[in-house]
Amino acid sequence: MPLPLLLQLVSTCAIVTGSLCAILAYFRGSKSHQQSLNAQVFLNLTDRHASLIDFRRLEADQRLNDHWAGDLETAVAIREYFDLLSHEFALVDLGILDQRVWQIWQPDIARIVNTQLASEIWQKRTRHLHRTSPAFVSYIESLLTHQRGAFADGHSGSTLQISGATPIRV
Repeated sequence: MPLPLLLQLVSTCAIVTGSLCAILAYFRGSKSHQQSLNAQVFLNLTDRHASLIDFRRLEADQRLNDHWAGDLETAVAIREYFDLLSHEFALVDLGILDQRVWQIWQPDIARIVNTQLASEIWQKRTRHLHRTSPAFVSYIESLLTHQRGAFADGHSGSTLQISGATPIRV
């Protein structure tokens, strides 16, 4: 093989190998950047959630299962929680927050949204405030109806009526 042809073959292989390495480095860097961004968003949202002091007090006092007495302070605390959820939901919708990160919070979100206090305040005070985001409202409503079992109206099934008989407590 003549020397100029051999040099051209070697230089072409070097260019192709270098290009492949650059492409691989780009994709690895991009993946690493996305993971770093997801971790940062996760930590920031976790900090925001932890800063909902009044909501945390309600949860710690196990008052989330109580009926809402109509007080404004409790309504504000629950509204702040739903506002944070709507921001997180929007970040997922925009692709800024990865679905896998969003899925980490789903069991806890479903548990909280389906407490007596949160669901009452959502229906009576907060739902209408999110009417500009029908997708978010649908998301919350799907959690409420899904978690409450067969009764889409939120009925807990704690009383049963059979053939006109008096209600039975279970």
